[in-house]
Amino acid sequence: MGTGIQASEMATDPAHAQNVPRRGSADSEPAEAMPVPIASQSISLPPARRSLRSALFNHDNDYGTDPTATALRLPPLSVSCVVPYYETGALAIECAARLAHGLGRYRRAHPHAPRTQLVVVDDGSVANPFPLSMIPELQLIRLPQNRGRSVARNVGLGASTGFDVTLFVDSDVLVPEDLVLRTVELWDAGGADLRPRPAVVAGLFSTLRTDPDADLDRVLTDASVHTDWRWACRFQPSWVLTASDWIYAGRRFRLVADTGFFRRWSGMQGPWCLPNMVLGGCFAVPTAAAQDLGGFAESFAAYGFTETSLVARLVASGIPVIPQVKSAAVHVEANPAHHHQTDRNRLLAVAHRKFFTELLAP
Repeated sequence: MGTGIQASEMATDPAHAQNVPRRGSADSEPAEAMPVPIASQSISLPPARRSLRSALFNHDNDYGTDPTATALRLPPLSVSCVVPYYETGALAIECAARLAHGLGRYRRAHPHAPRTQLVVVDDGSVANPFPLSMIPELQLIRLPQNRGRSVARNVGLGASTGFDVTLFVDSDVLVPEDLVLRTVELWDAGGADLRPRPAVVAGLFSTLRTDPDADLDRVLTDASVHTDWRWACRFQPSWVLTASDWIYAGRRFRLVADTGFFRRWSGMQGPWCLPNMVLGGCFAVPTAAAQDLGGFAESFAAYGFTETSLVARLVASGIPVIPQVKSAAVHVEANPAHHHQTDRNRLLAVAHRKFFTELLAP
């Protein structure tokens, strides 16, 4: 995947603003048409010279099931959870511990427990390196220097070889105990044989402002996907990244509901394309397909557009994006590694231009 780092060498800047819409990133189109096996299914990659833009905007995202249904079944898929880490501190330990509980609940939901693992990739932290953990299943990978979010995710993706699903969770995000289960059940294609359907699963969030005395159990219990900007938002002037965005200032969007939980997504919805609906704080991908497509584009090394470099290529290859709307994660805005908002806006504008004018060039 181009990291130049072997997984055996055993993080990344986890700063992200879940309350600010971020439009993702994408890489060049796949080299040639070929089948990619994923959890007993195959997809076809776009032809060699078909542009990424064309494949992305002609994608049919009708995945055929209702993500709110109580009748969704749970395929027995193996799951690797990857936490990119950079200088986050104690909050990341809480993140990892809650993920471990979620993996335990997922295993207990099956008569024969599927294989799972939990990987933390410390991306060269100096002031607050991730400590050796008391969590038995946690695998800690330390990178010798800070390489950025995409490199850390690629190292974690490499360490997930052989697992059906890789779930990425940022180190300042807390997940409820049922989140892993709710993520994997979205691979249920609805057939009589419970044959899984590969999917990119987009987690939704609540946000907790800095509060050292917060009862985190209560915060997770009260969290709601309805507070996520993708559920309902008014486009803010501070979200403008290019002059053409000004036409959306003040406009209300209900991106999840108005697209039938993304099933009716077509082209652009306002200033967003479908991969922009997947935020780096919590999302899952089919491992083998993600690896075959080269992982995350490491050219997006700074803040912004890192997660969607891979998501855009997965969508272009025919894999649907499904929102996970039953269980909300919580983004905790108490991360010392966060960029200042002014720096975020500047870096986002650079990444936006690179994505839409270079990588999605016709």
